[in-house]
Order: sequence, then C-alpha cells, then structure tokens
Amino acid sequence: MYKLYLTLITSIVTNFTAINTQQQGPHIAFDKVLHDYGKIQETDGIASYKFEFTNTGSAPLIIQQVNPTCGCTSSDYTKKPVMPGEKGFISSEYNPANRPGPFDKTIRVYSNSVENPNIVLRIKGDVIAKPRSIEDDYPTLFGDIRLDNTQFAFMNVTNREKKLKILKVVNISDKPVTLAMDRVPKHMSIEFKPETLKPGEKGTIEATFLGENTNDFGYIRDRMALKINGEVNPQHMIASTAVISEDFSHLTAEERANAPKISFEELNFDFGTLTEGETVTHEYQFKNEGKTDLIIRKVHASCGCTAVAPPKEAIKPGESSSIKVVFNSRGKMNKQHKTVRIYSNDPDNSITTLVIRGDVKKKSE
Repeated sequence: MYKLYLTLITSIVTNFTAINTQQQGPHIAFDKVLHDYGKIQETDGIASYKFEFTNTGSAPLIIQQVNPTCGCTSSDYTKKPVMPGEKGFISSEYNPANRPGPFDKTIRVYSNSVENPNIVLRIKGDVIAKPRSIEDDYPTLFGDIRLDNTQFAFMNVTNREKKLKILKVVNISDKPVTLAMDRVPKHMSIEFKPETLKPGEKGTIEATFLGENTNDFGYIRDRMALKINGEVNPQHMIASTAVISEDFSHLTAEERANAPKISFEELNFDFGTLTEGETVTHEYQFKNEGKTDLIIRKVHASCGCTAVAPPKEAIKPGESSSIKVVFNSRGKMNKQHKTVRIYSNDPDNSITTLVIRGDVKKKSE
C-alpha cells in the first residue's frame, strides 16, 4: 500500500514538472545568435548562413518582421507559423564585393515570442581584398591608354599662387604612345613625364595652375583635348576646375588699414509670391566705407538669375552704388533660393553672397 501511494505521488510530481517545464505561449530559441565567417575572399561572391531556431513554447510561433542593417540582407525566413517543438530559420547574406576589411552586421528579428520578441542576430568576418587590376587603378580608357582620372581638381587657388595636380597614365598597347595637350588655357602649364610611353609603361600628366595668369574669380572650368599620337578625339577631354580668390597676404598693415570696404544695406531679398513666368527686379545698394577705391572684380549669379555689375568699375571712398539682380520665374515652381556672388578688392570681405528668394505659383488656366 505504501509503495502504491509513493508511485502515485511520484507520477503526479513528474507530470506537474513536465507541464511547467514547457514554456507557456510561443517561445523562440536560436541555436546561436552570432555567426563568424572568418576570412572570406572579396571575389568569392555572396556569403550566406541560416540561423536556425526552435519553438520551445506551447503555442504557434510567428516571425513578424526581419530587419537587416545596411550591407547585410535577409532573403528568406520561415513565414508560416512554427508549431511547438518545430524548427525554423532566418537566412543572412553578405556581399563582400567592394567591401574589403572587417565587417560586423546585425539582423533584428521580431516575433510573437512571449520572451525575447525582439532578438538581434550578428554576422561578422573579414573580407580579403581582391588583387587590384589595371582597370581598378586606371578606370578611364582613352584609346591605347588608361588614366586614373580625367580632371585636375585644383579646389581653392589664389590669384598669386601656383598649384600642382597630377594624373596617372599607362600605355596598355604593344606600341609606343606619344601624348600632348591641346587647348591649354594661359593660366595652365602641362608637362608629360614621359611624353612617349613605351608599351606597358606608366607615366604622369602634371598640370600647374598659374594664378597670376588669370584675371577671373570664383569657380572656373576649362576643357583641354588630350592628343594621342598627334590625333585629337572629341571624347578624349581633360577638365580643369578651380575656385579662384584674391590673395591679400602681401598687403602691409598700413595698406590693409587704408583698404576699401564694401558694405551692403541688405544681403537678402524676399520677392514674396510670383506667378510662373513673371520677372522681378531688385537692386542691392552698397557703399564703399573704406579709404581707397573699391573695385568690383566679378558678379556671378546662380541659374535663374541675371546680375548687372555697377556702371563704374571703381567706387570712390564714401561713394554708393548698386547691383541690379533680375529673377525670371519661367520654368520655376514652388520655393526659390538664388544667390549672387560679388567679388571685390575688399581684403576683409572679398566675396559677398546676395540672396533672392520667394515662392512661384502655377499660372492659372
């Protein structure tokens, strides 16, 4: 009788334990939440891995959303309800192309799991860069040569400065190639090292911007023709860009104290609302509050505006003048923001930006 009683008690405890061991409701349990690919080759293509999980709960588990971070994708996952005791998966993919070096990406998984409804999975590894080719280092093809770039970007240059930029070139043919440049502006000096490239030989095209040879200011762009074996191809153009400002570093303290000073009454003008096609004109008044003649070097308006420089090149000390700006709303709609840059010989304010803004509404039928 005692043994029968003991067996009954043991059975009740075992069943109670089993019932409470199983999690109530759906519950997601991943085999692992981090996968390390180790070292992978950039040329091996997409690296894939499936994170597997089990529903250890007592109700159907549903994957609601899968959000990978940038650089990682999740092309597939278990979309049907996962019954208690059954398995599911979340796929992960990483494309190593053009991504050499270590990576560490995450995938956030949202489910109806009672515990951990928001789980973060991680993939990591190290991409071994592919060997660089001639096409990688010299992406531009001009006939029998390849170049690493087609633009000399000088950025900021003063009108008294010399600045050097270099393009790299390689002869990919089995014959010698002689290079020269046509349409070179007077503020540019070009040198080829060497002028004739042997088959497979690498060289450089060196451009020197001669600031003292230009009387322009602001952004300028030139296009030169690269001659290959004496021939000019309209497709083989080399650009040069620069933003030119005036150099005042040579001024003495006395010269700077006696310099011109440009002072505008206003820098911003709001024309309100225009009907598309209408034109508005505004004059920005300014005065020379310095001690020597003020010279307007250049007036440059952004697209949609025209600007007229003062009738006099030199504005005497204490004298006033104006910049006339015209905005044509034809082809423009909604909010407009246009600028006019004024270049002058004021050493403390050599570039002044004027703004004209407003709204353009559609013309009624």
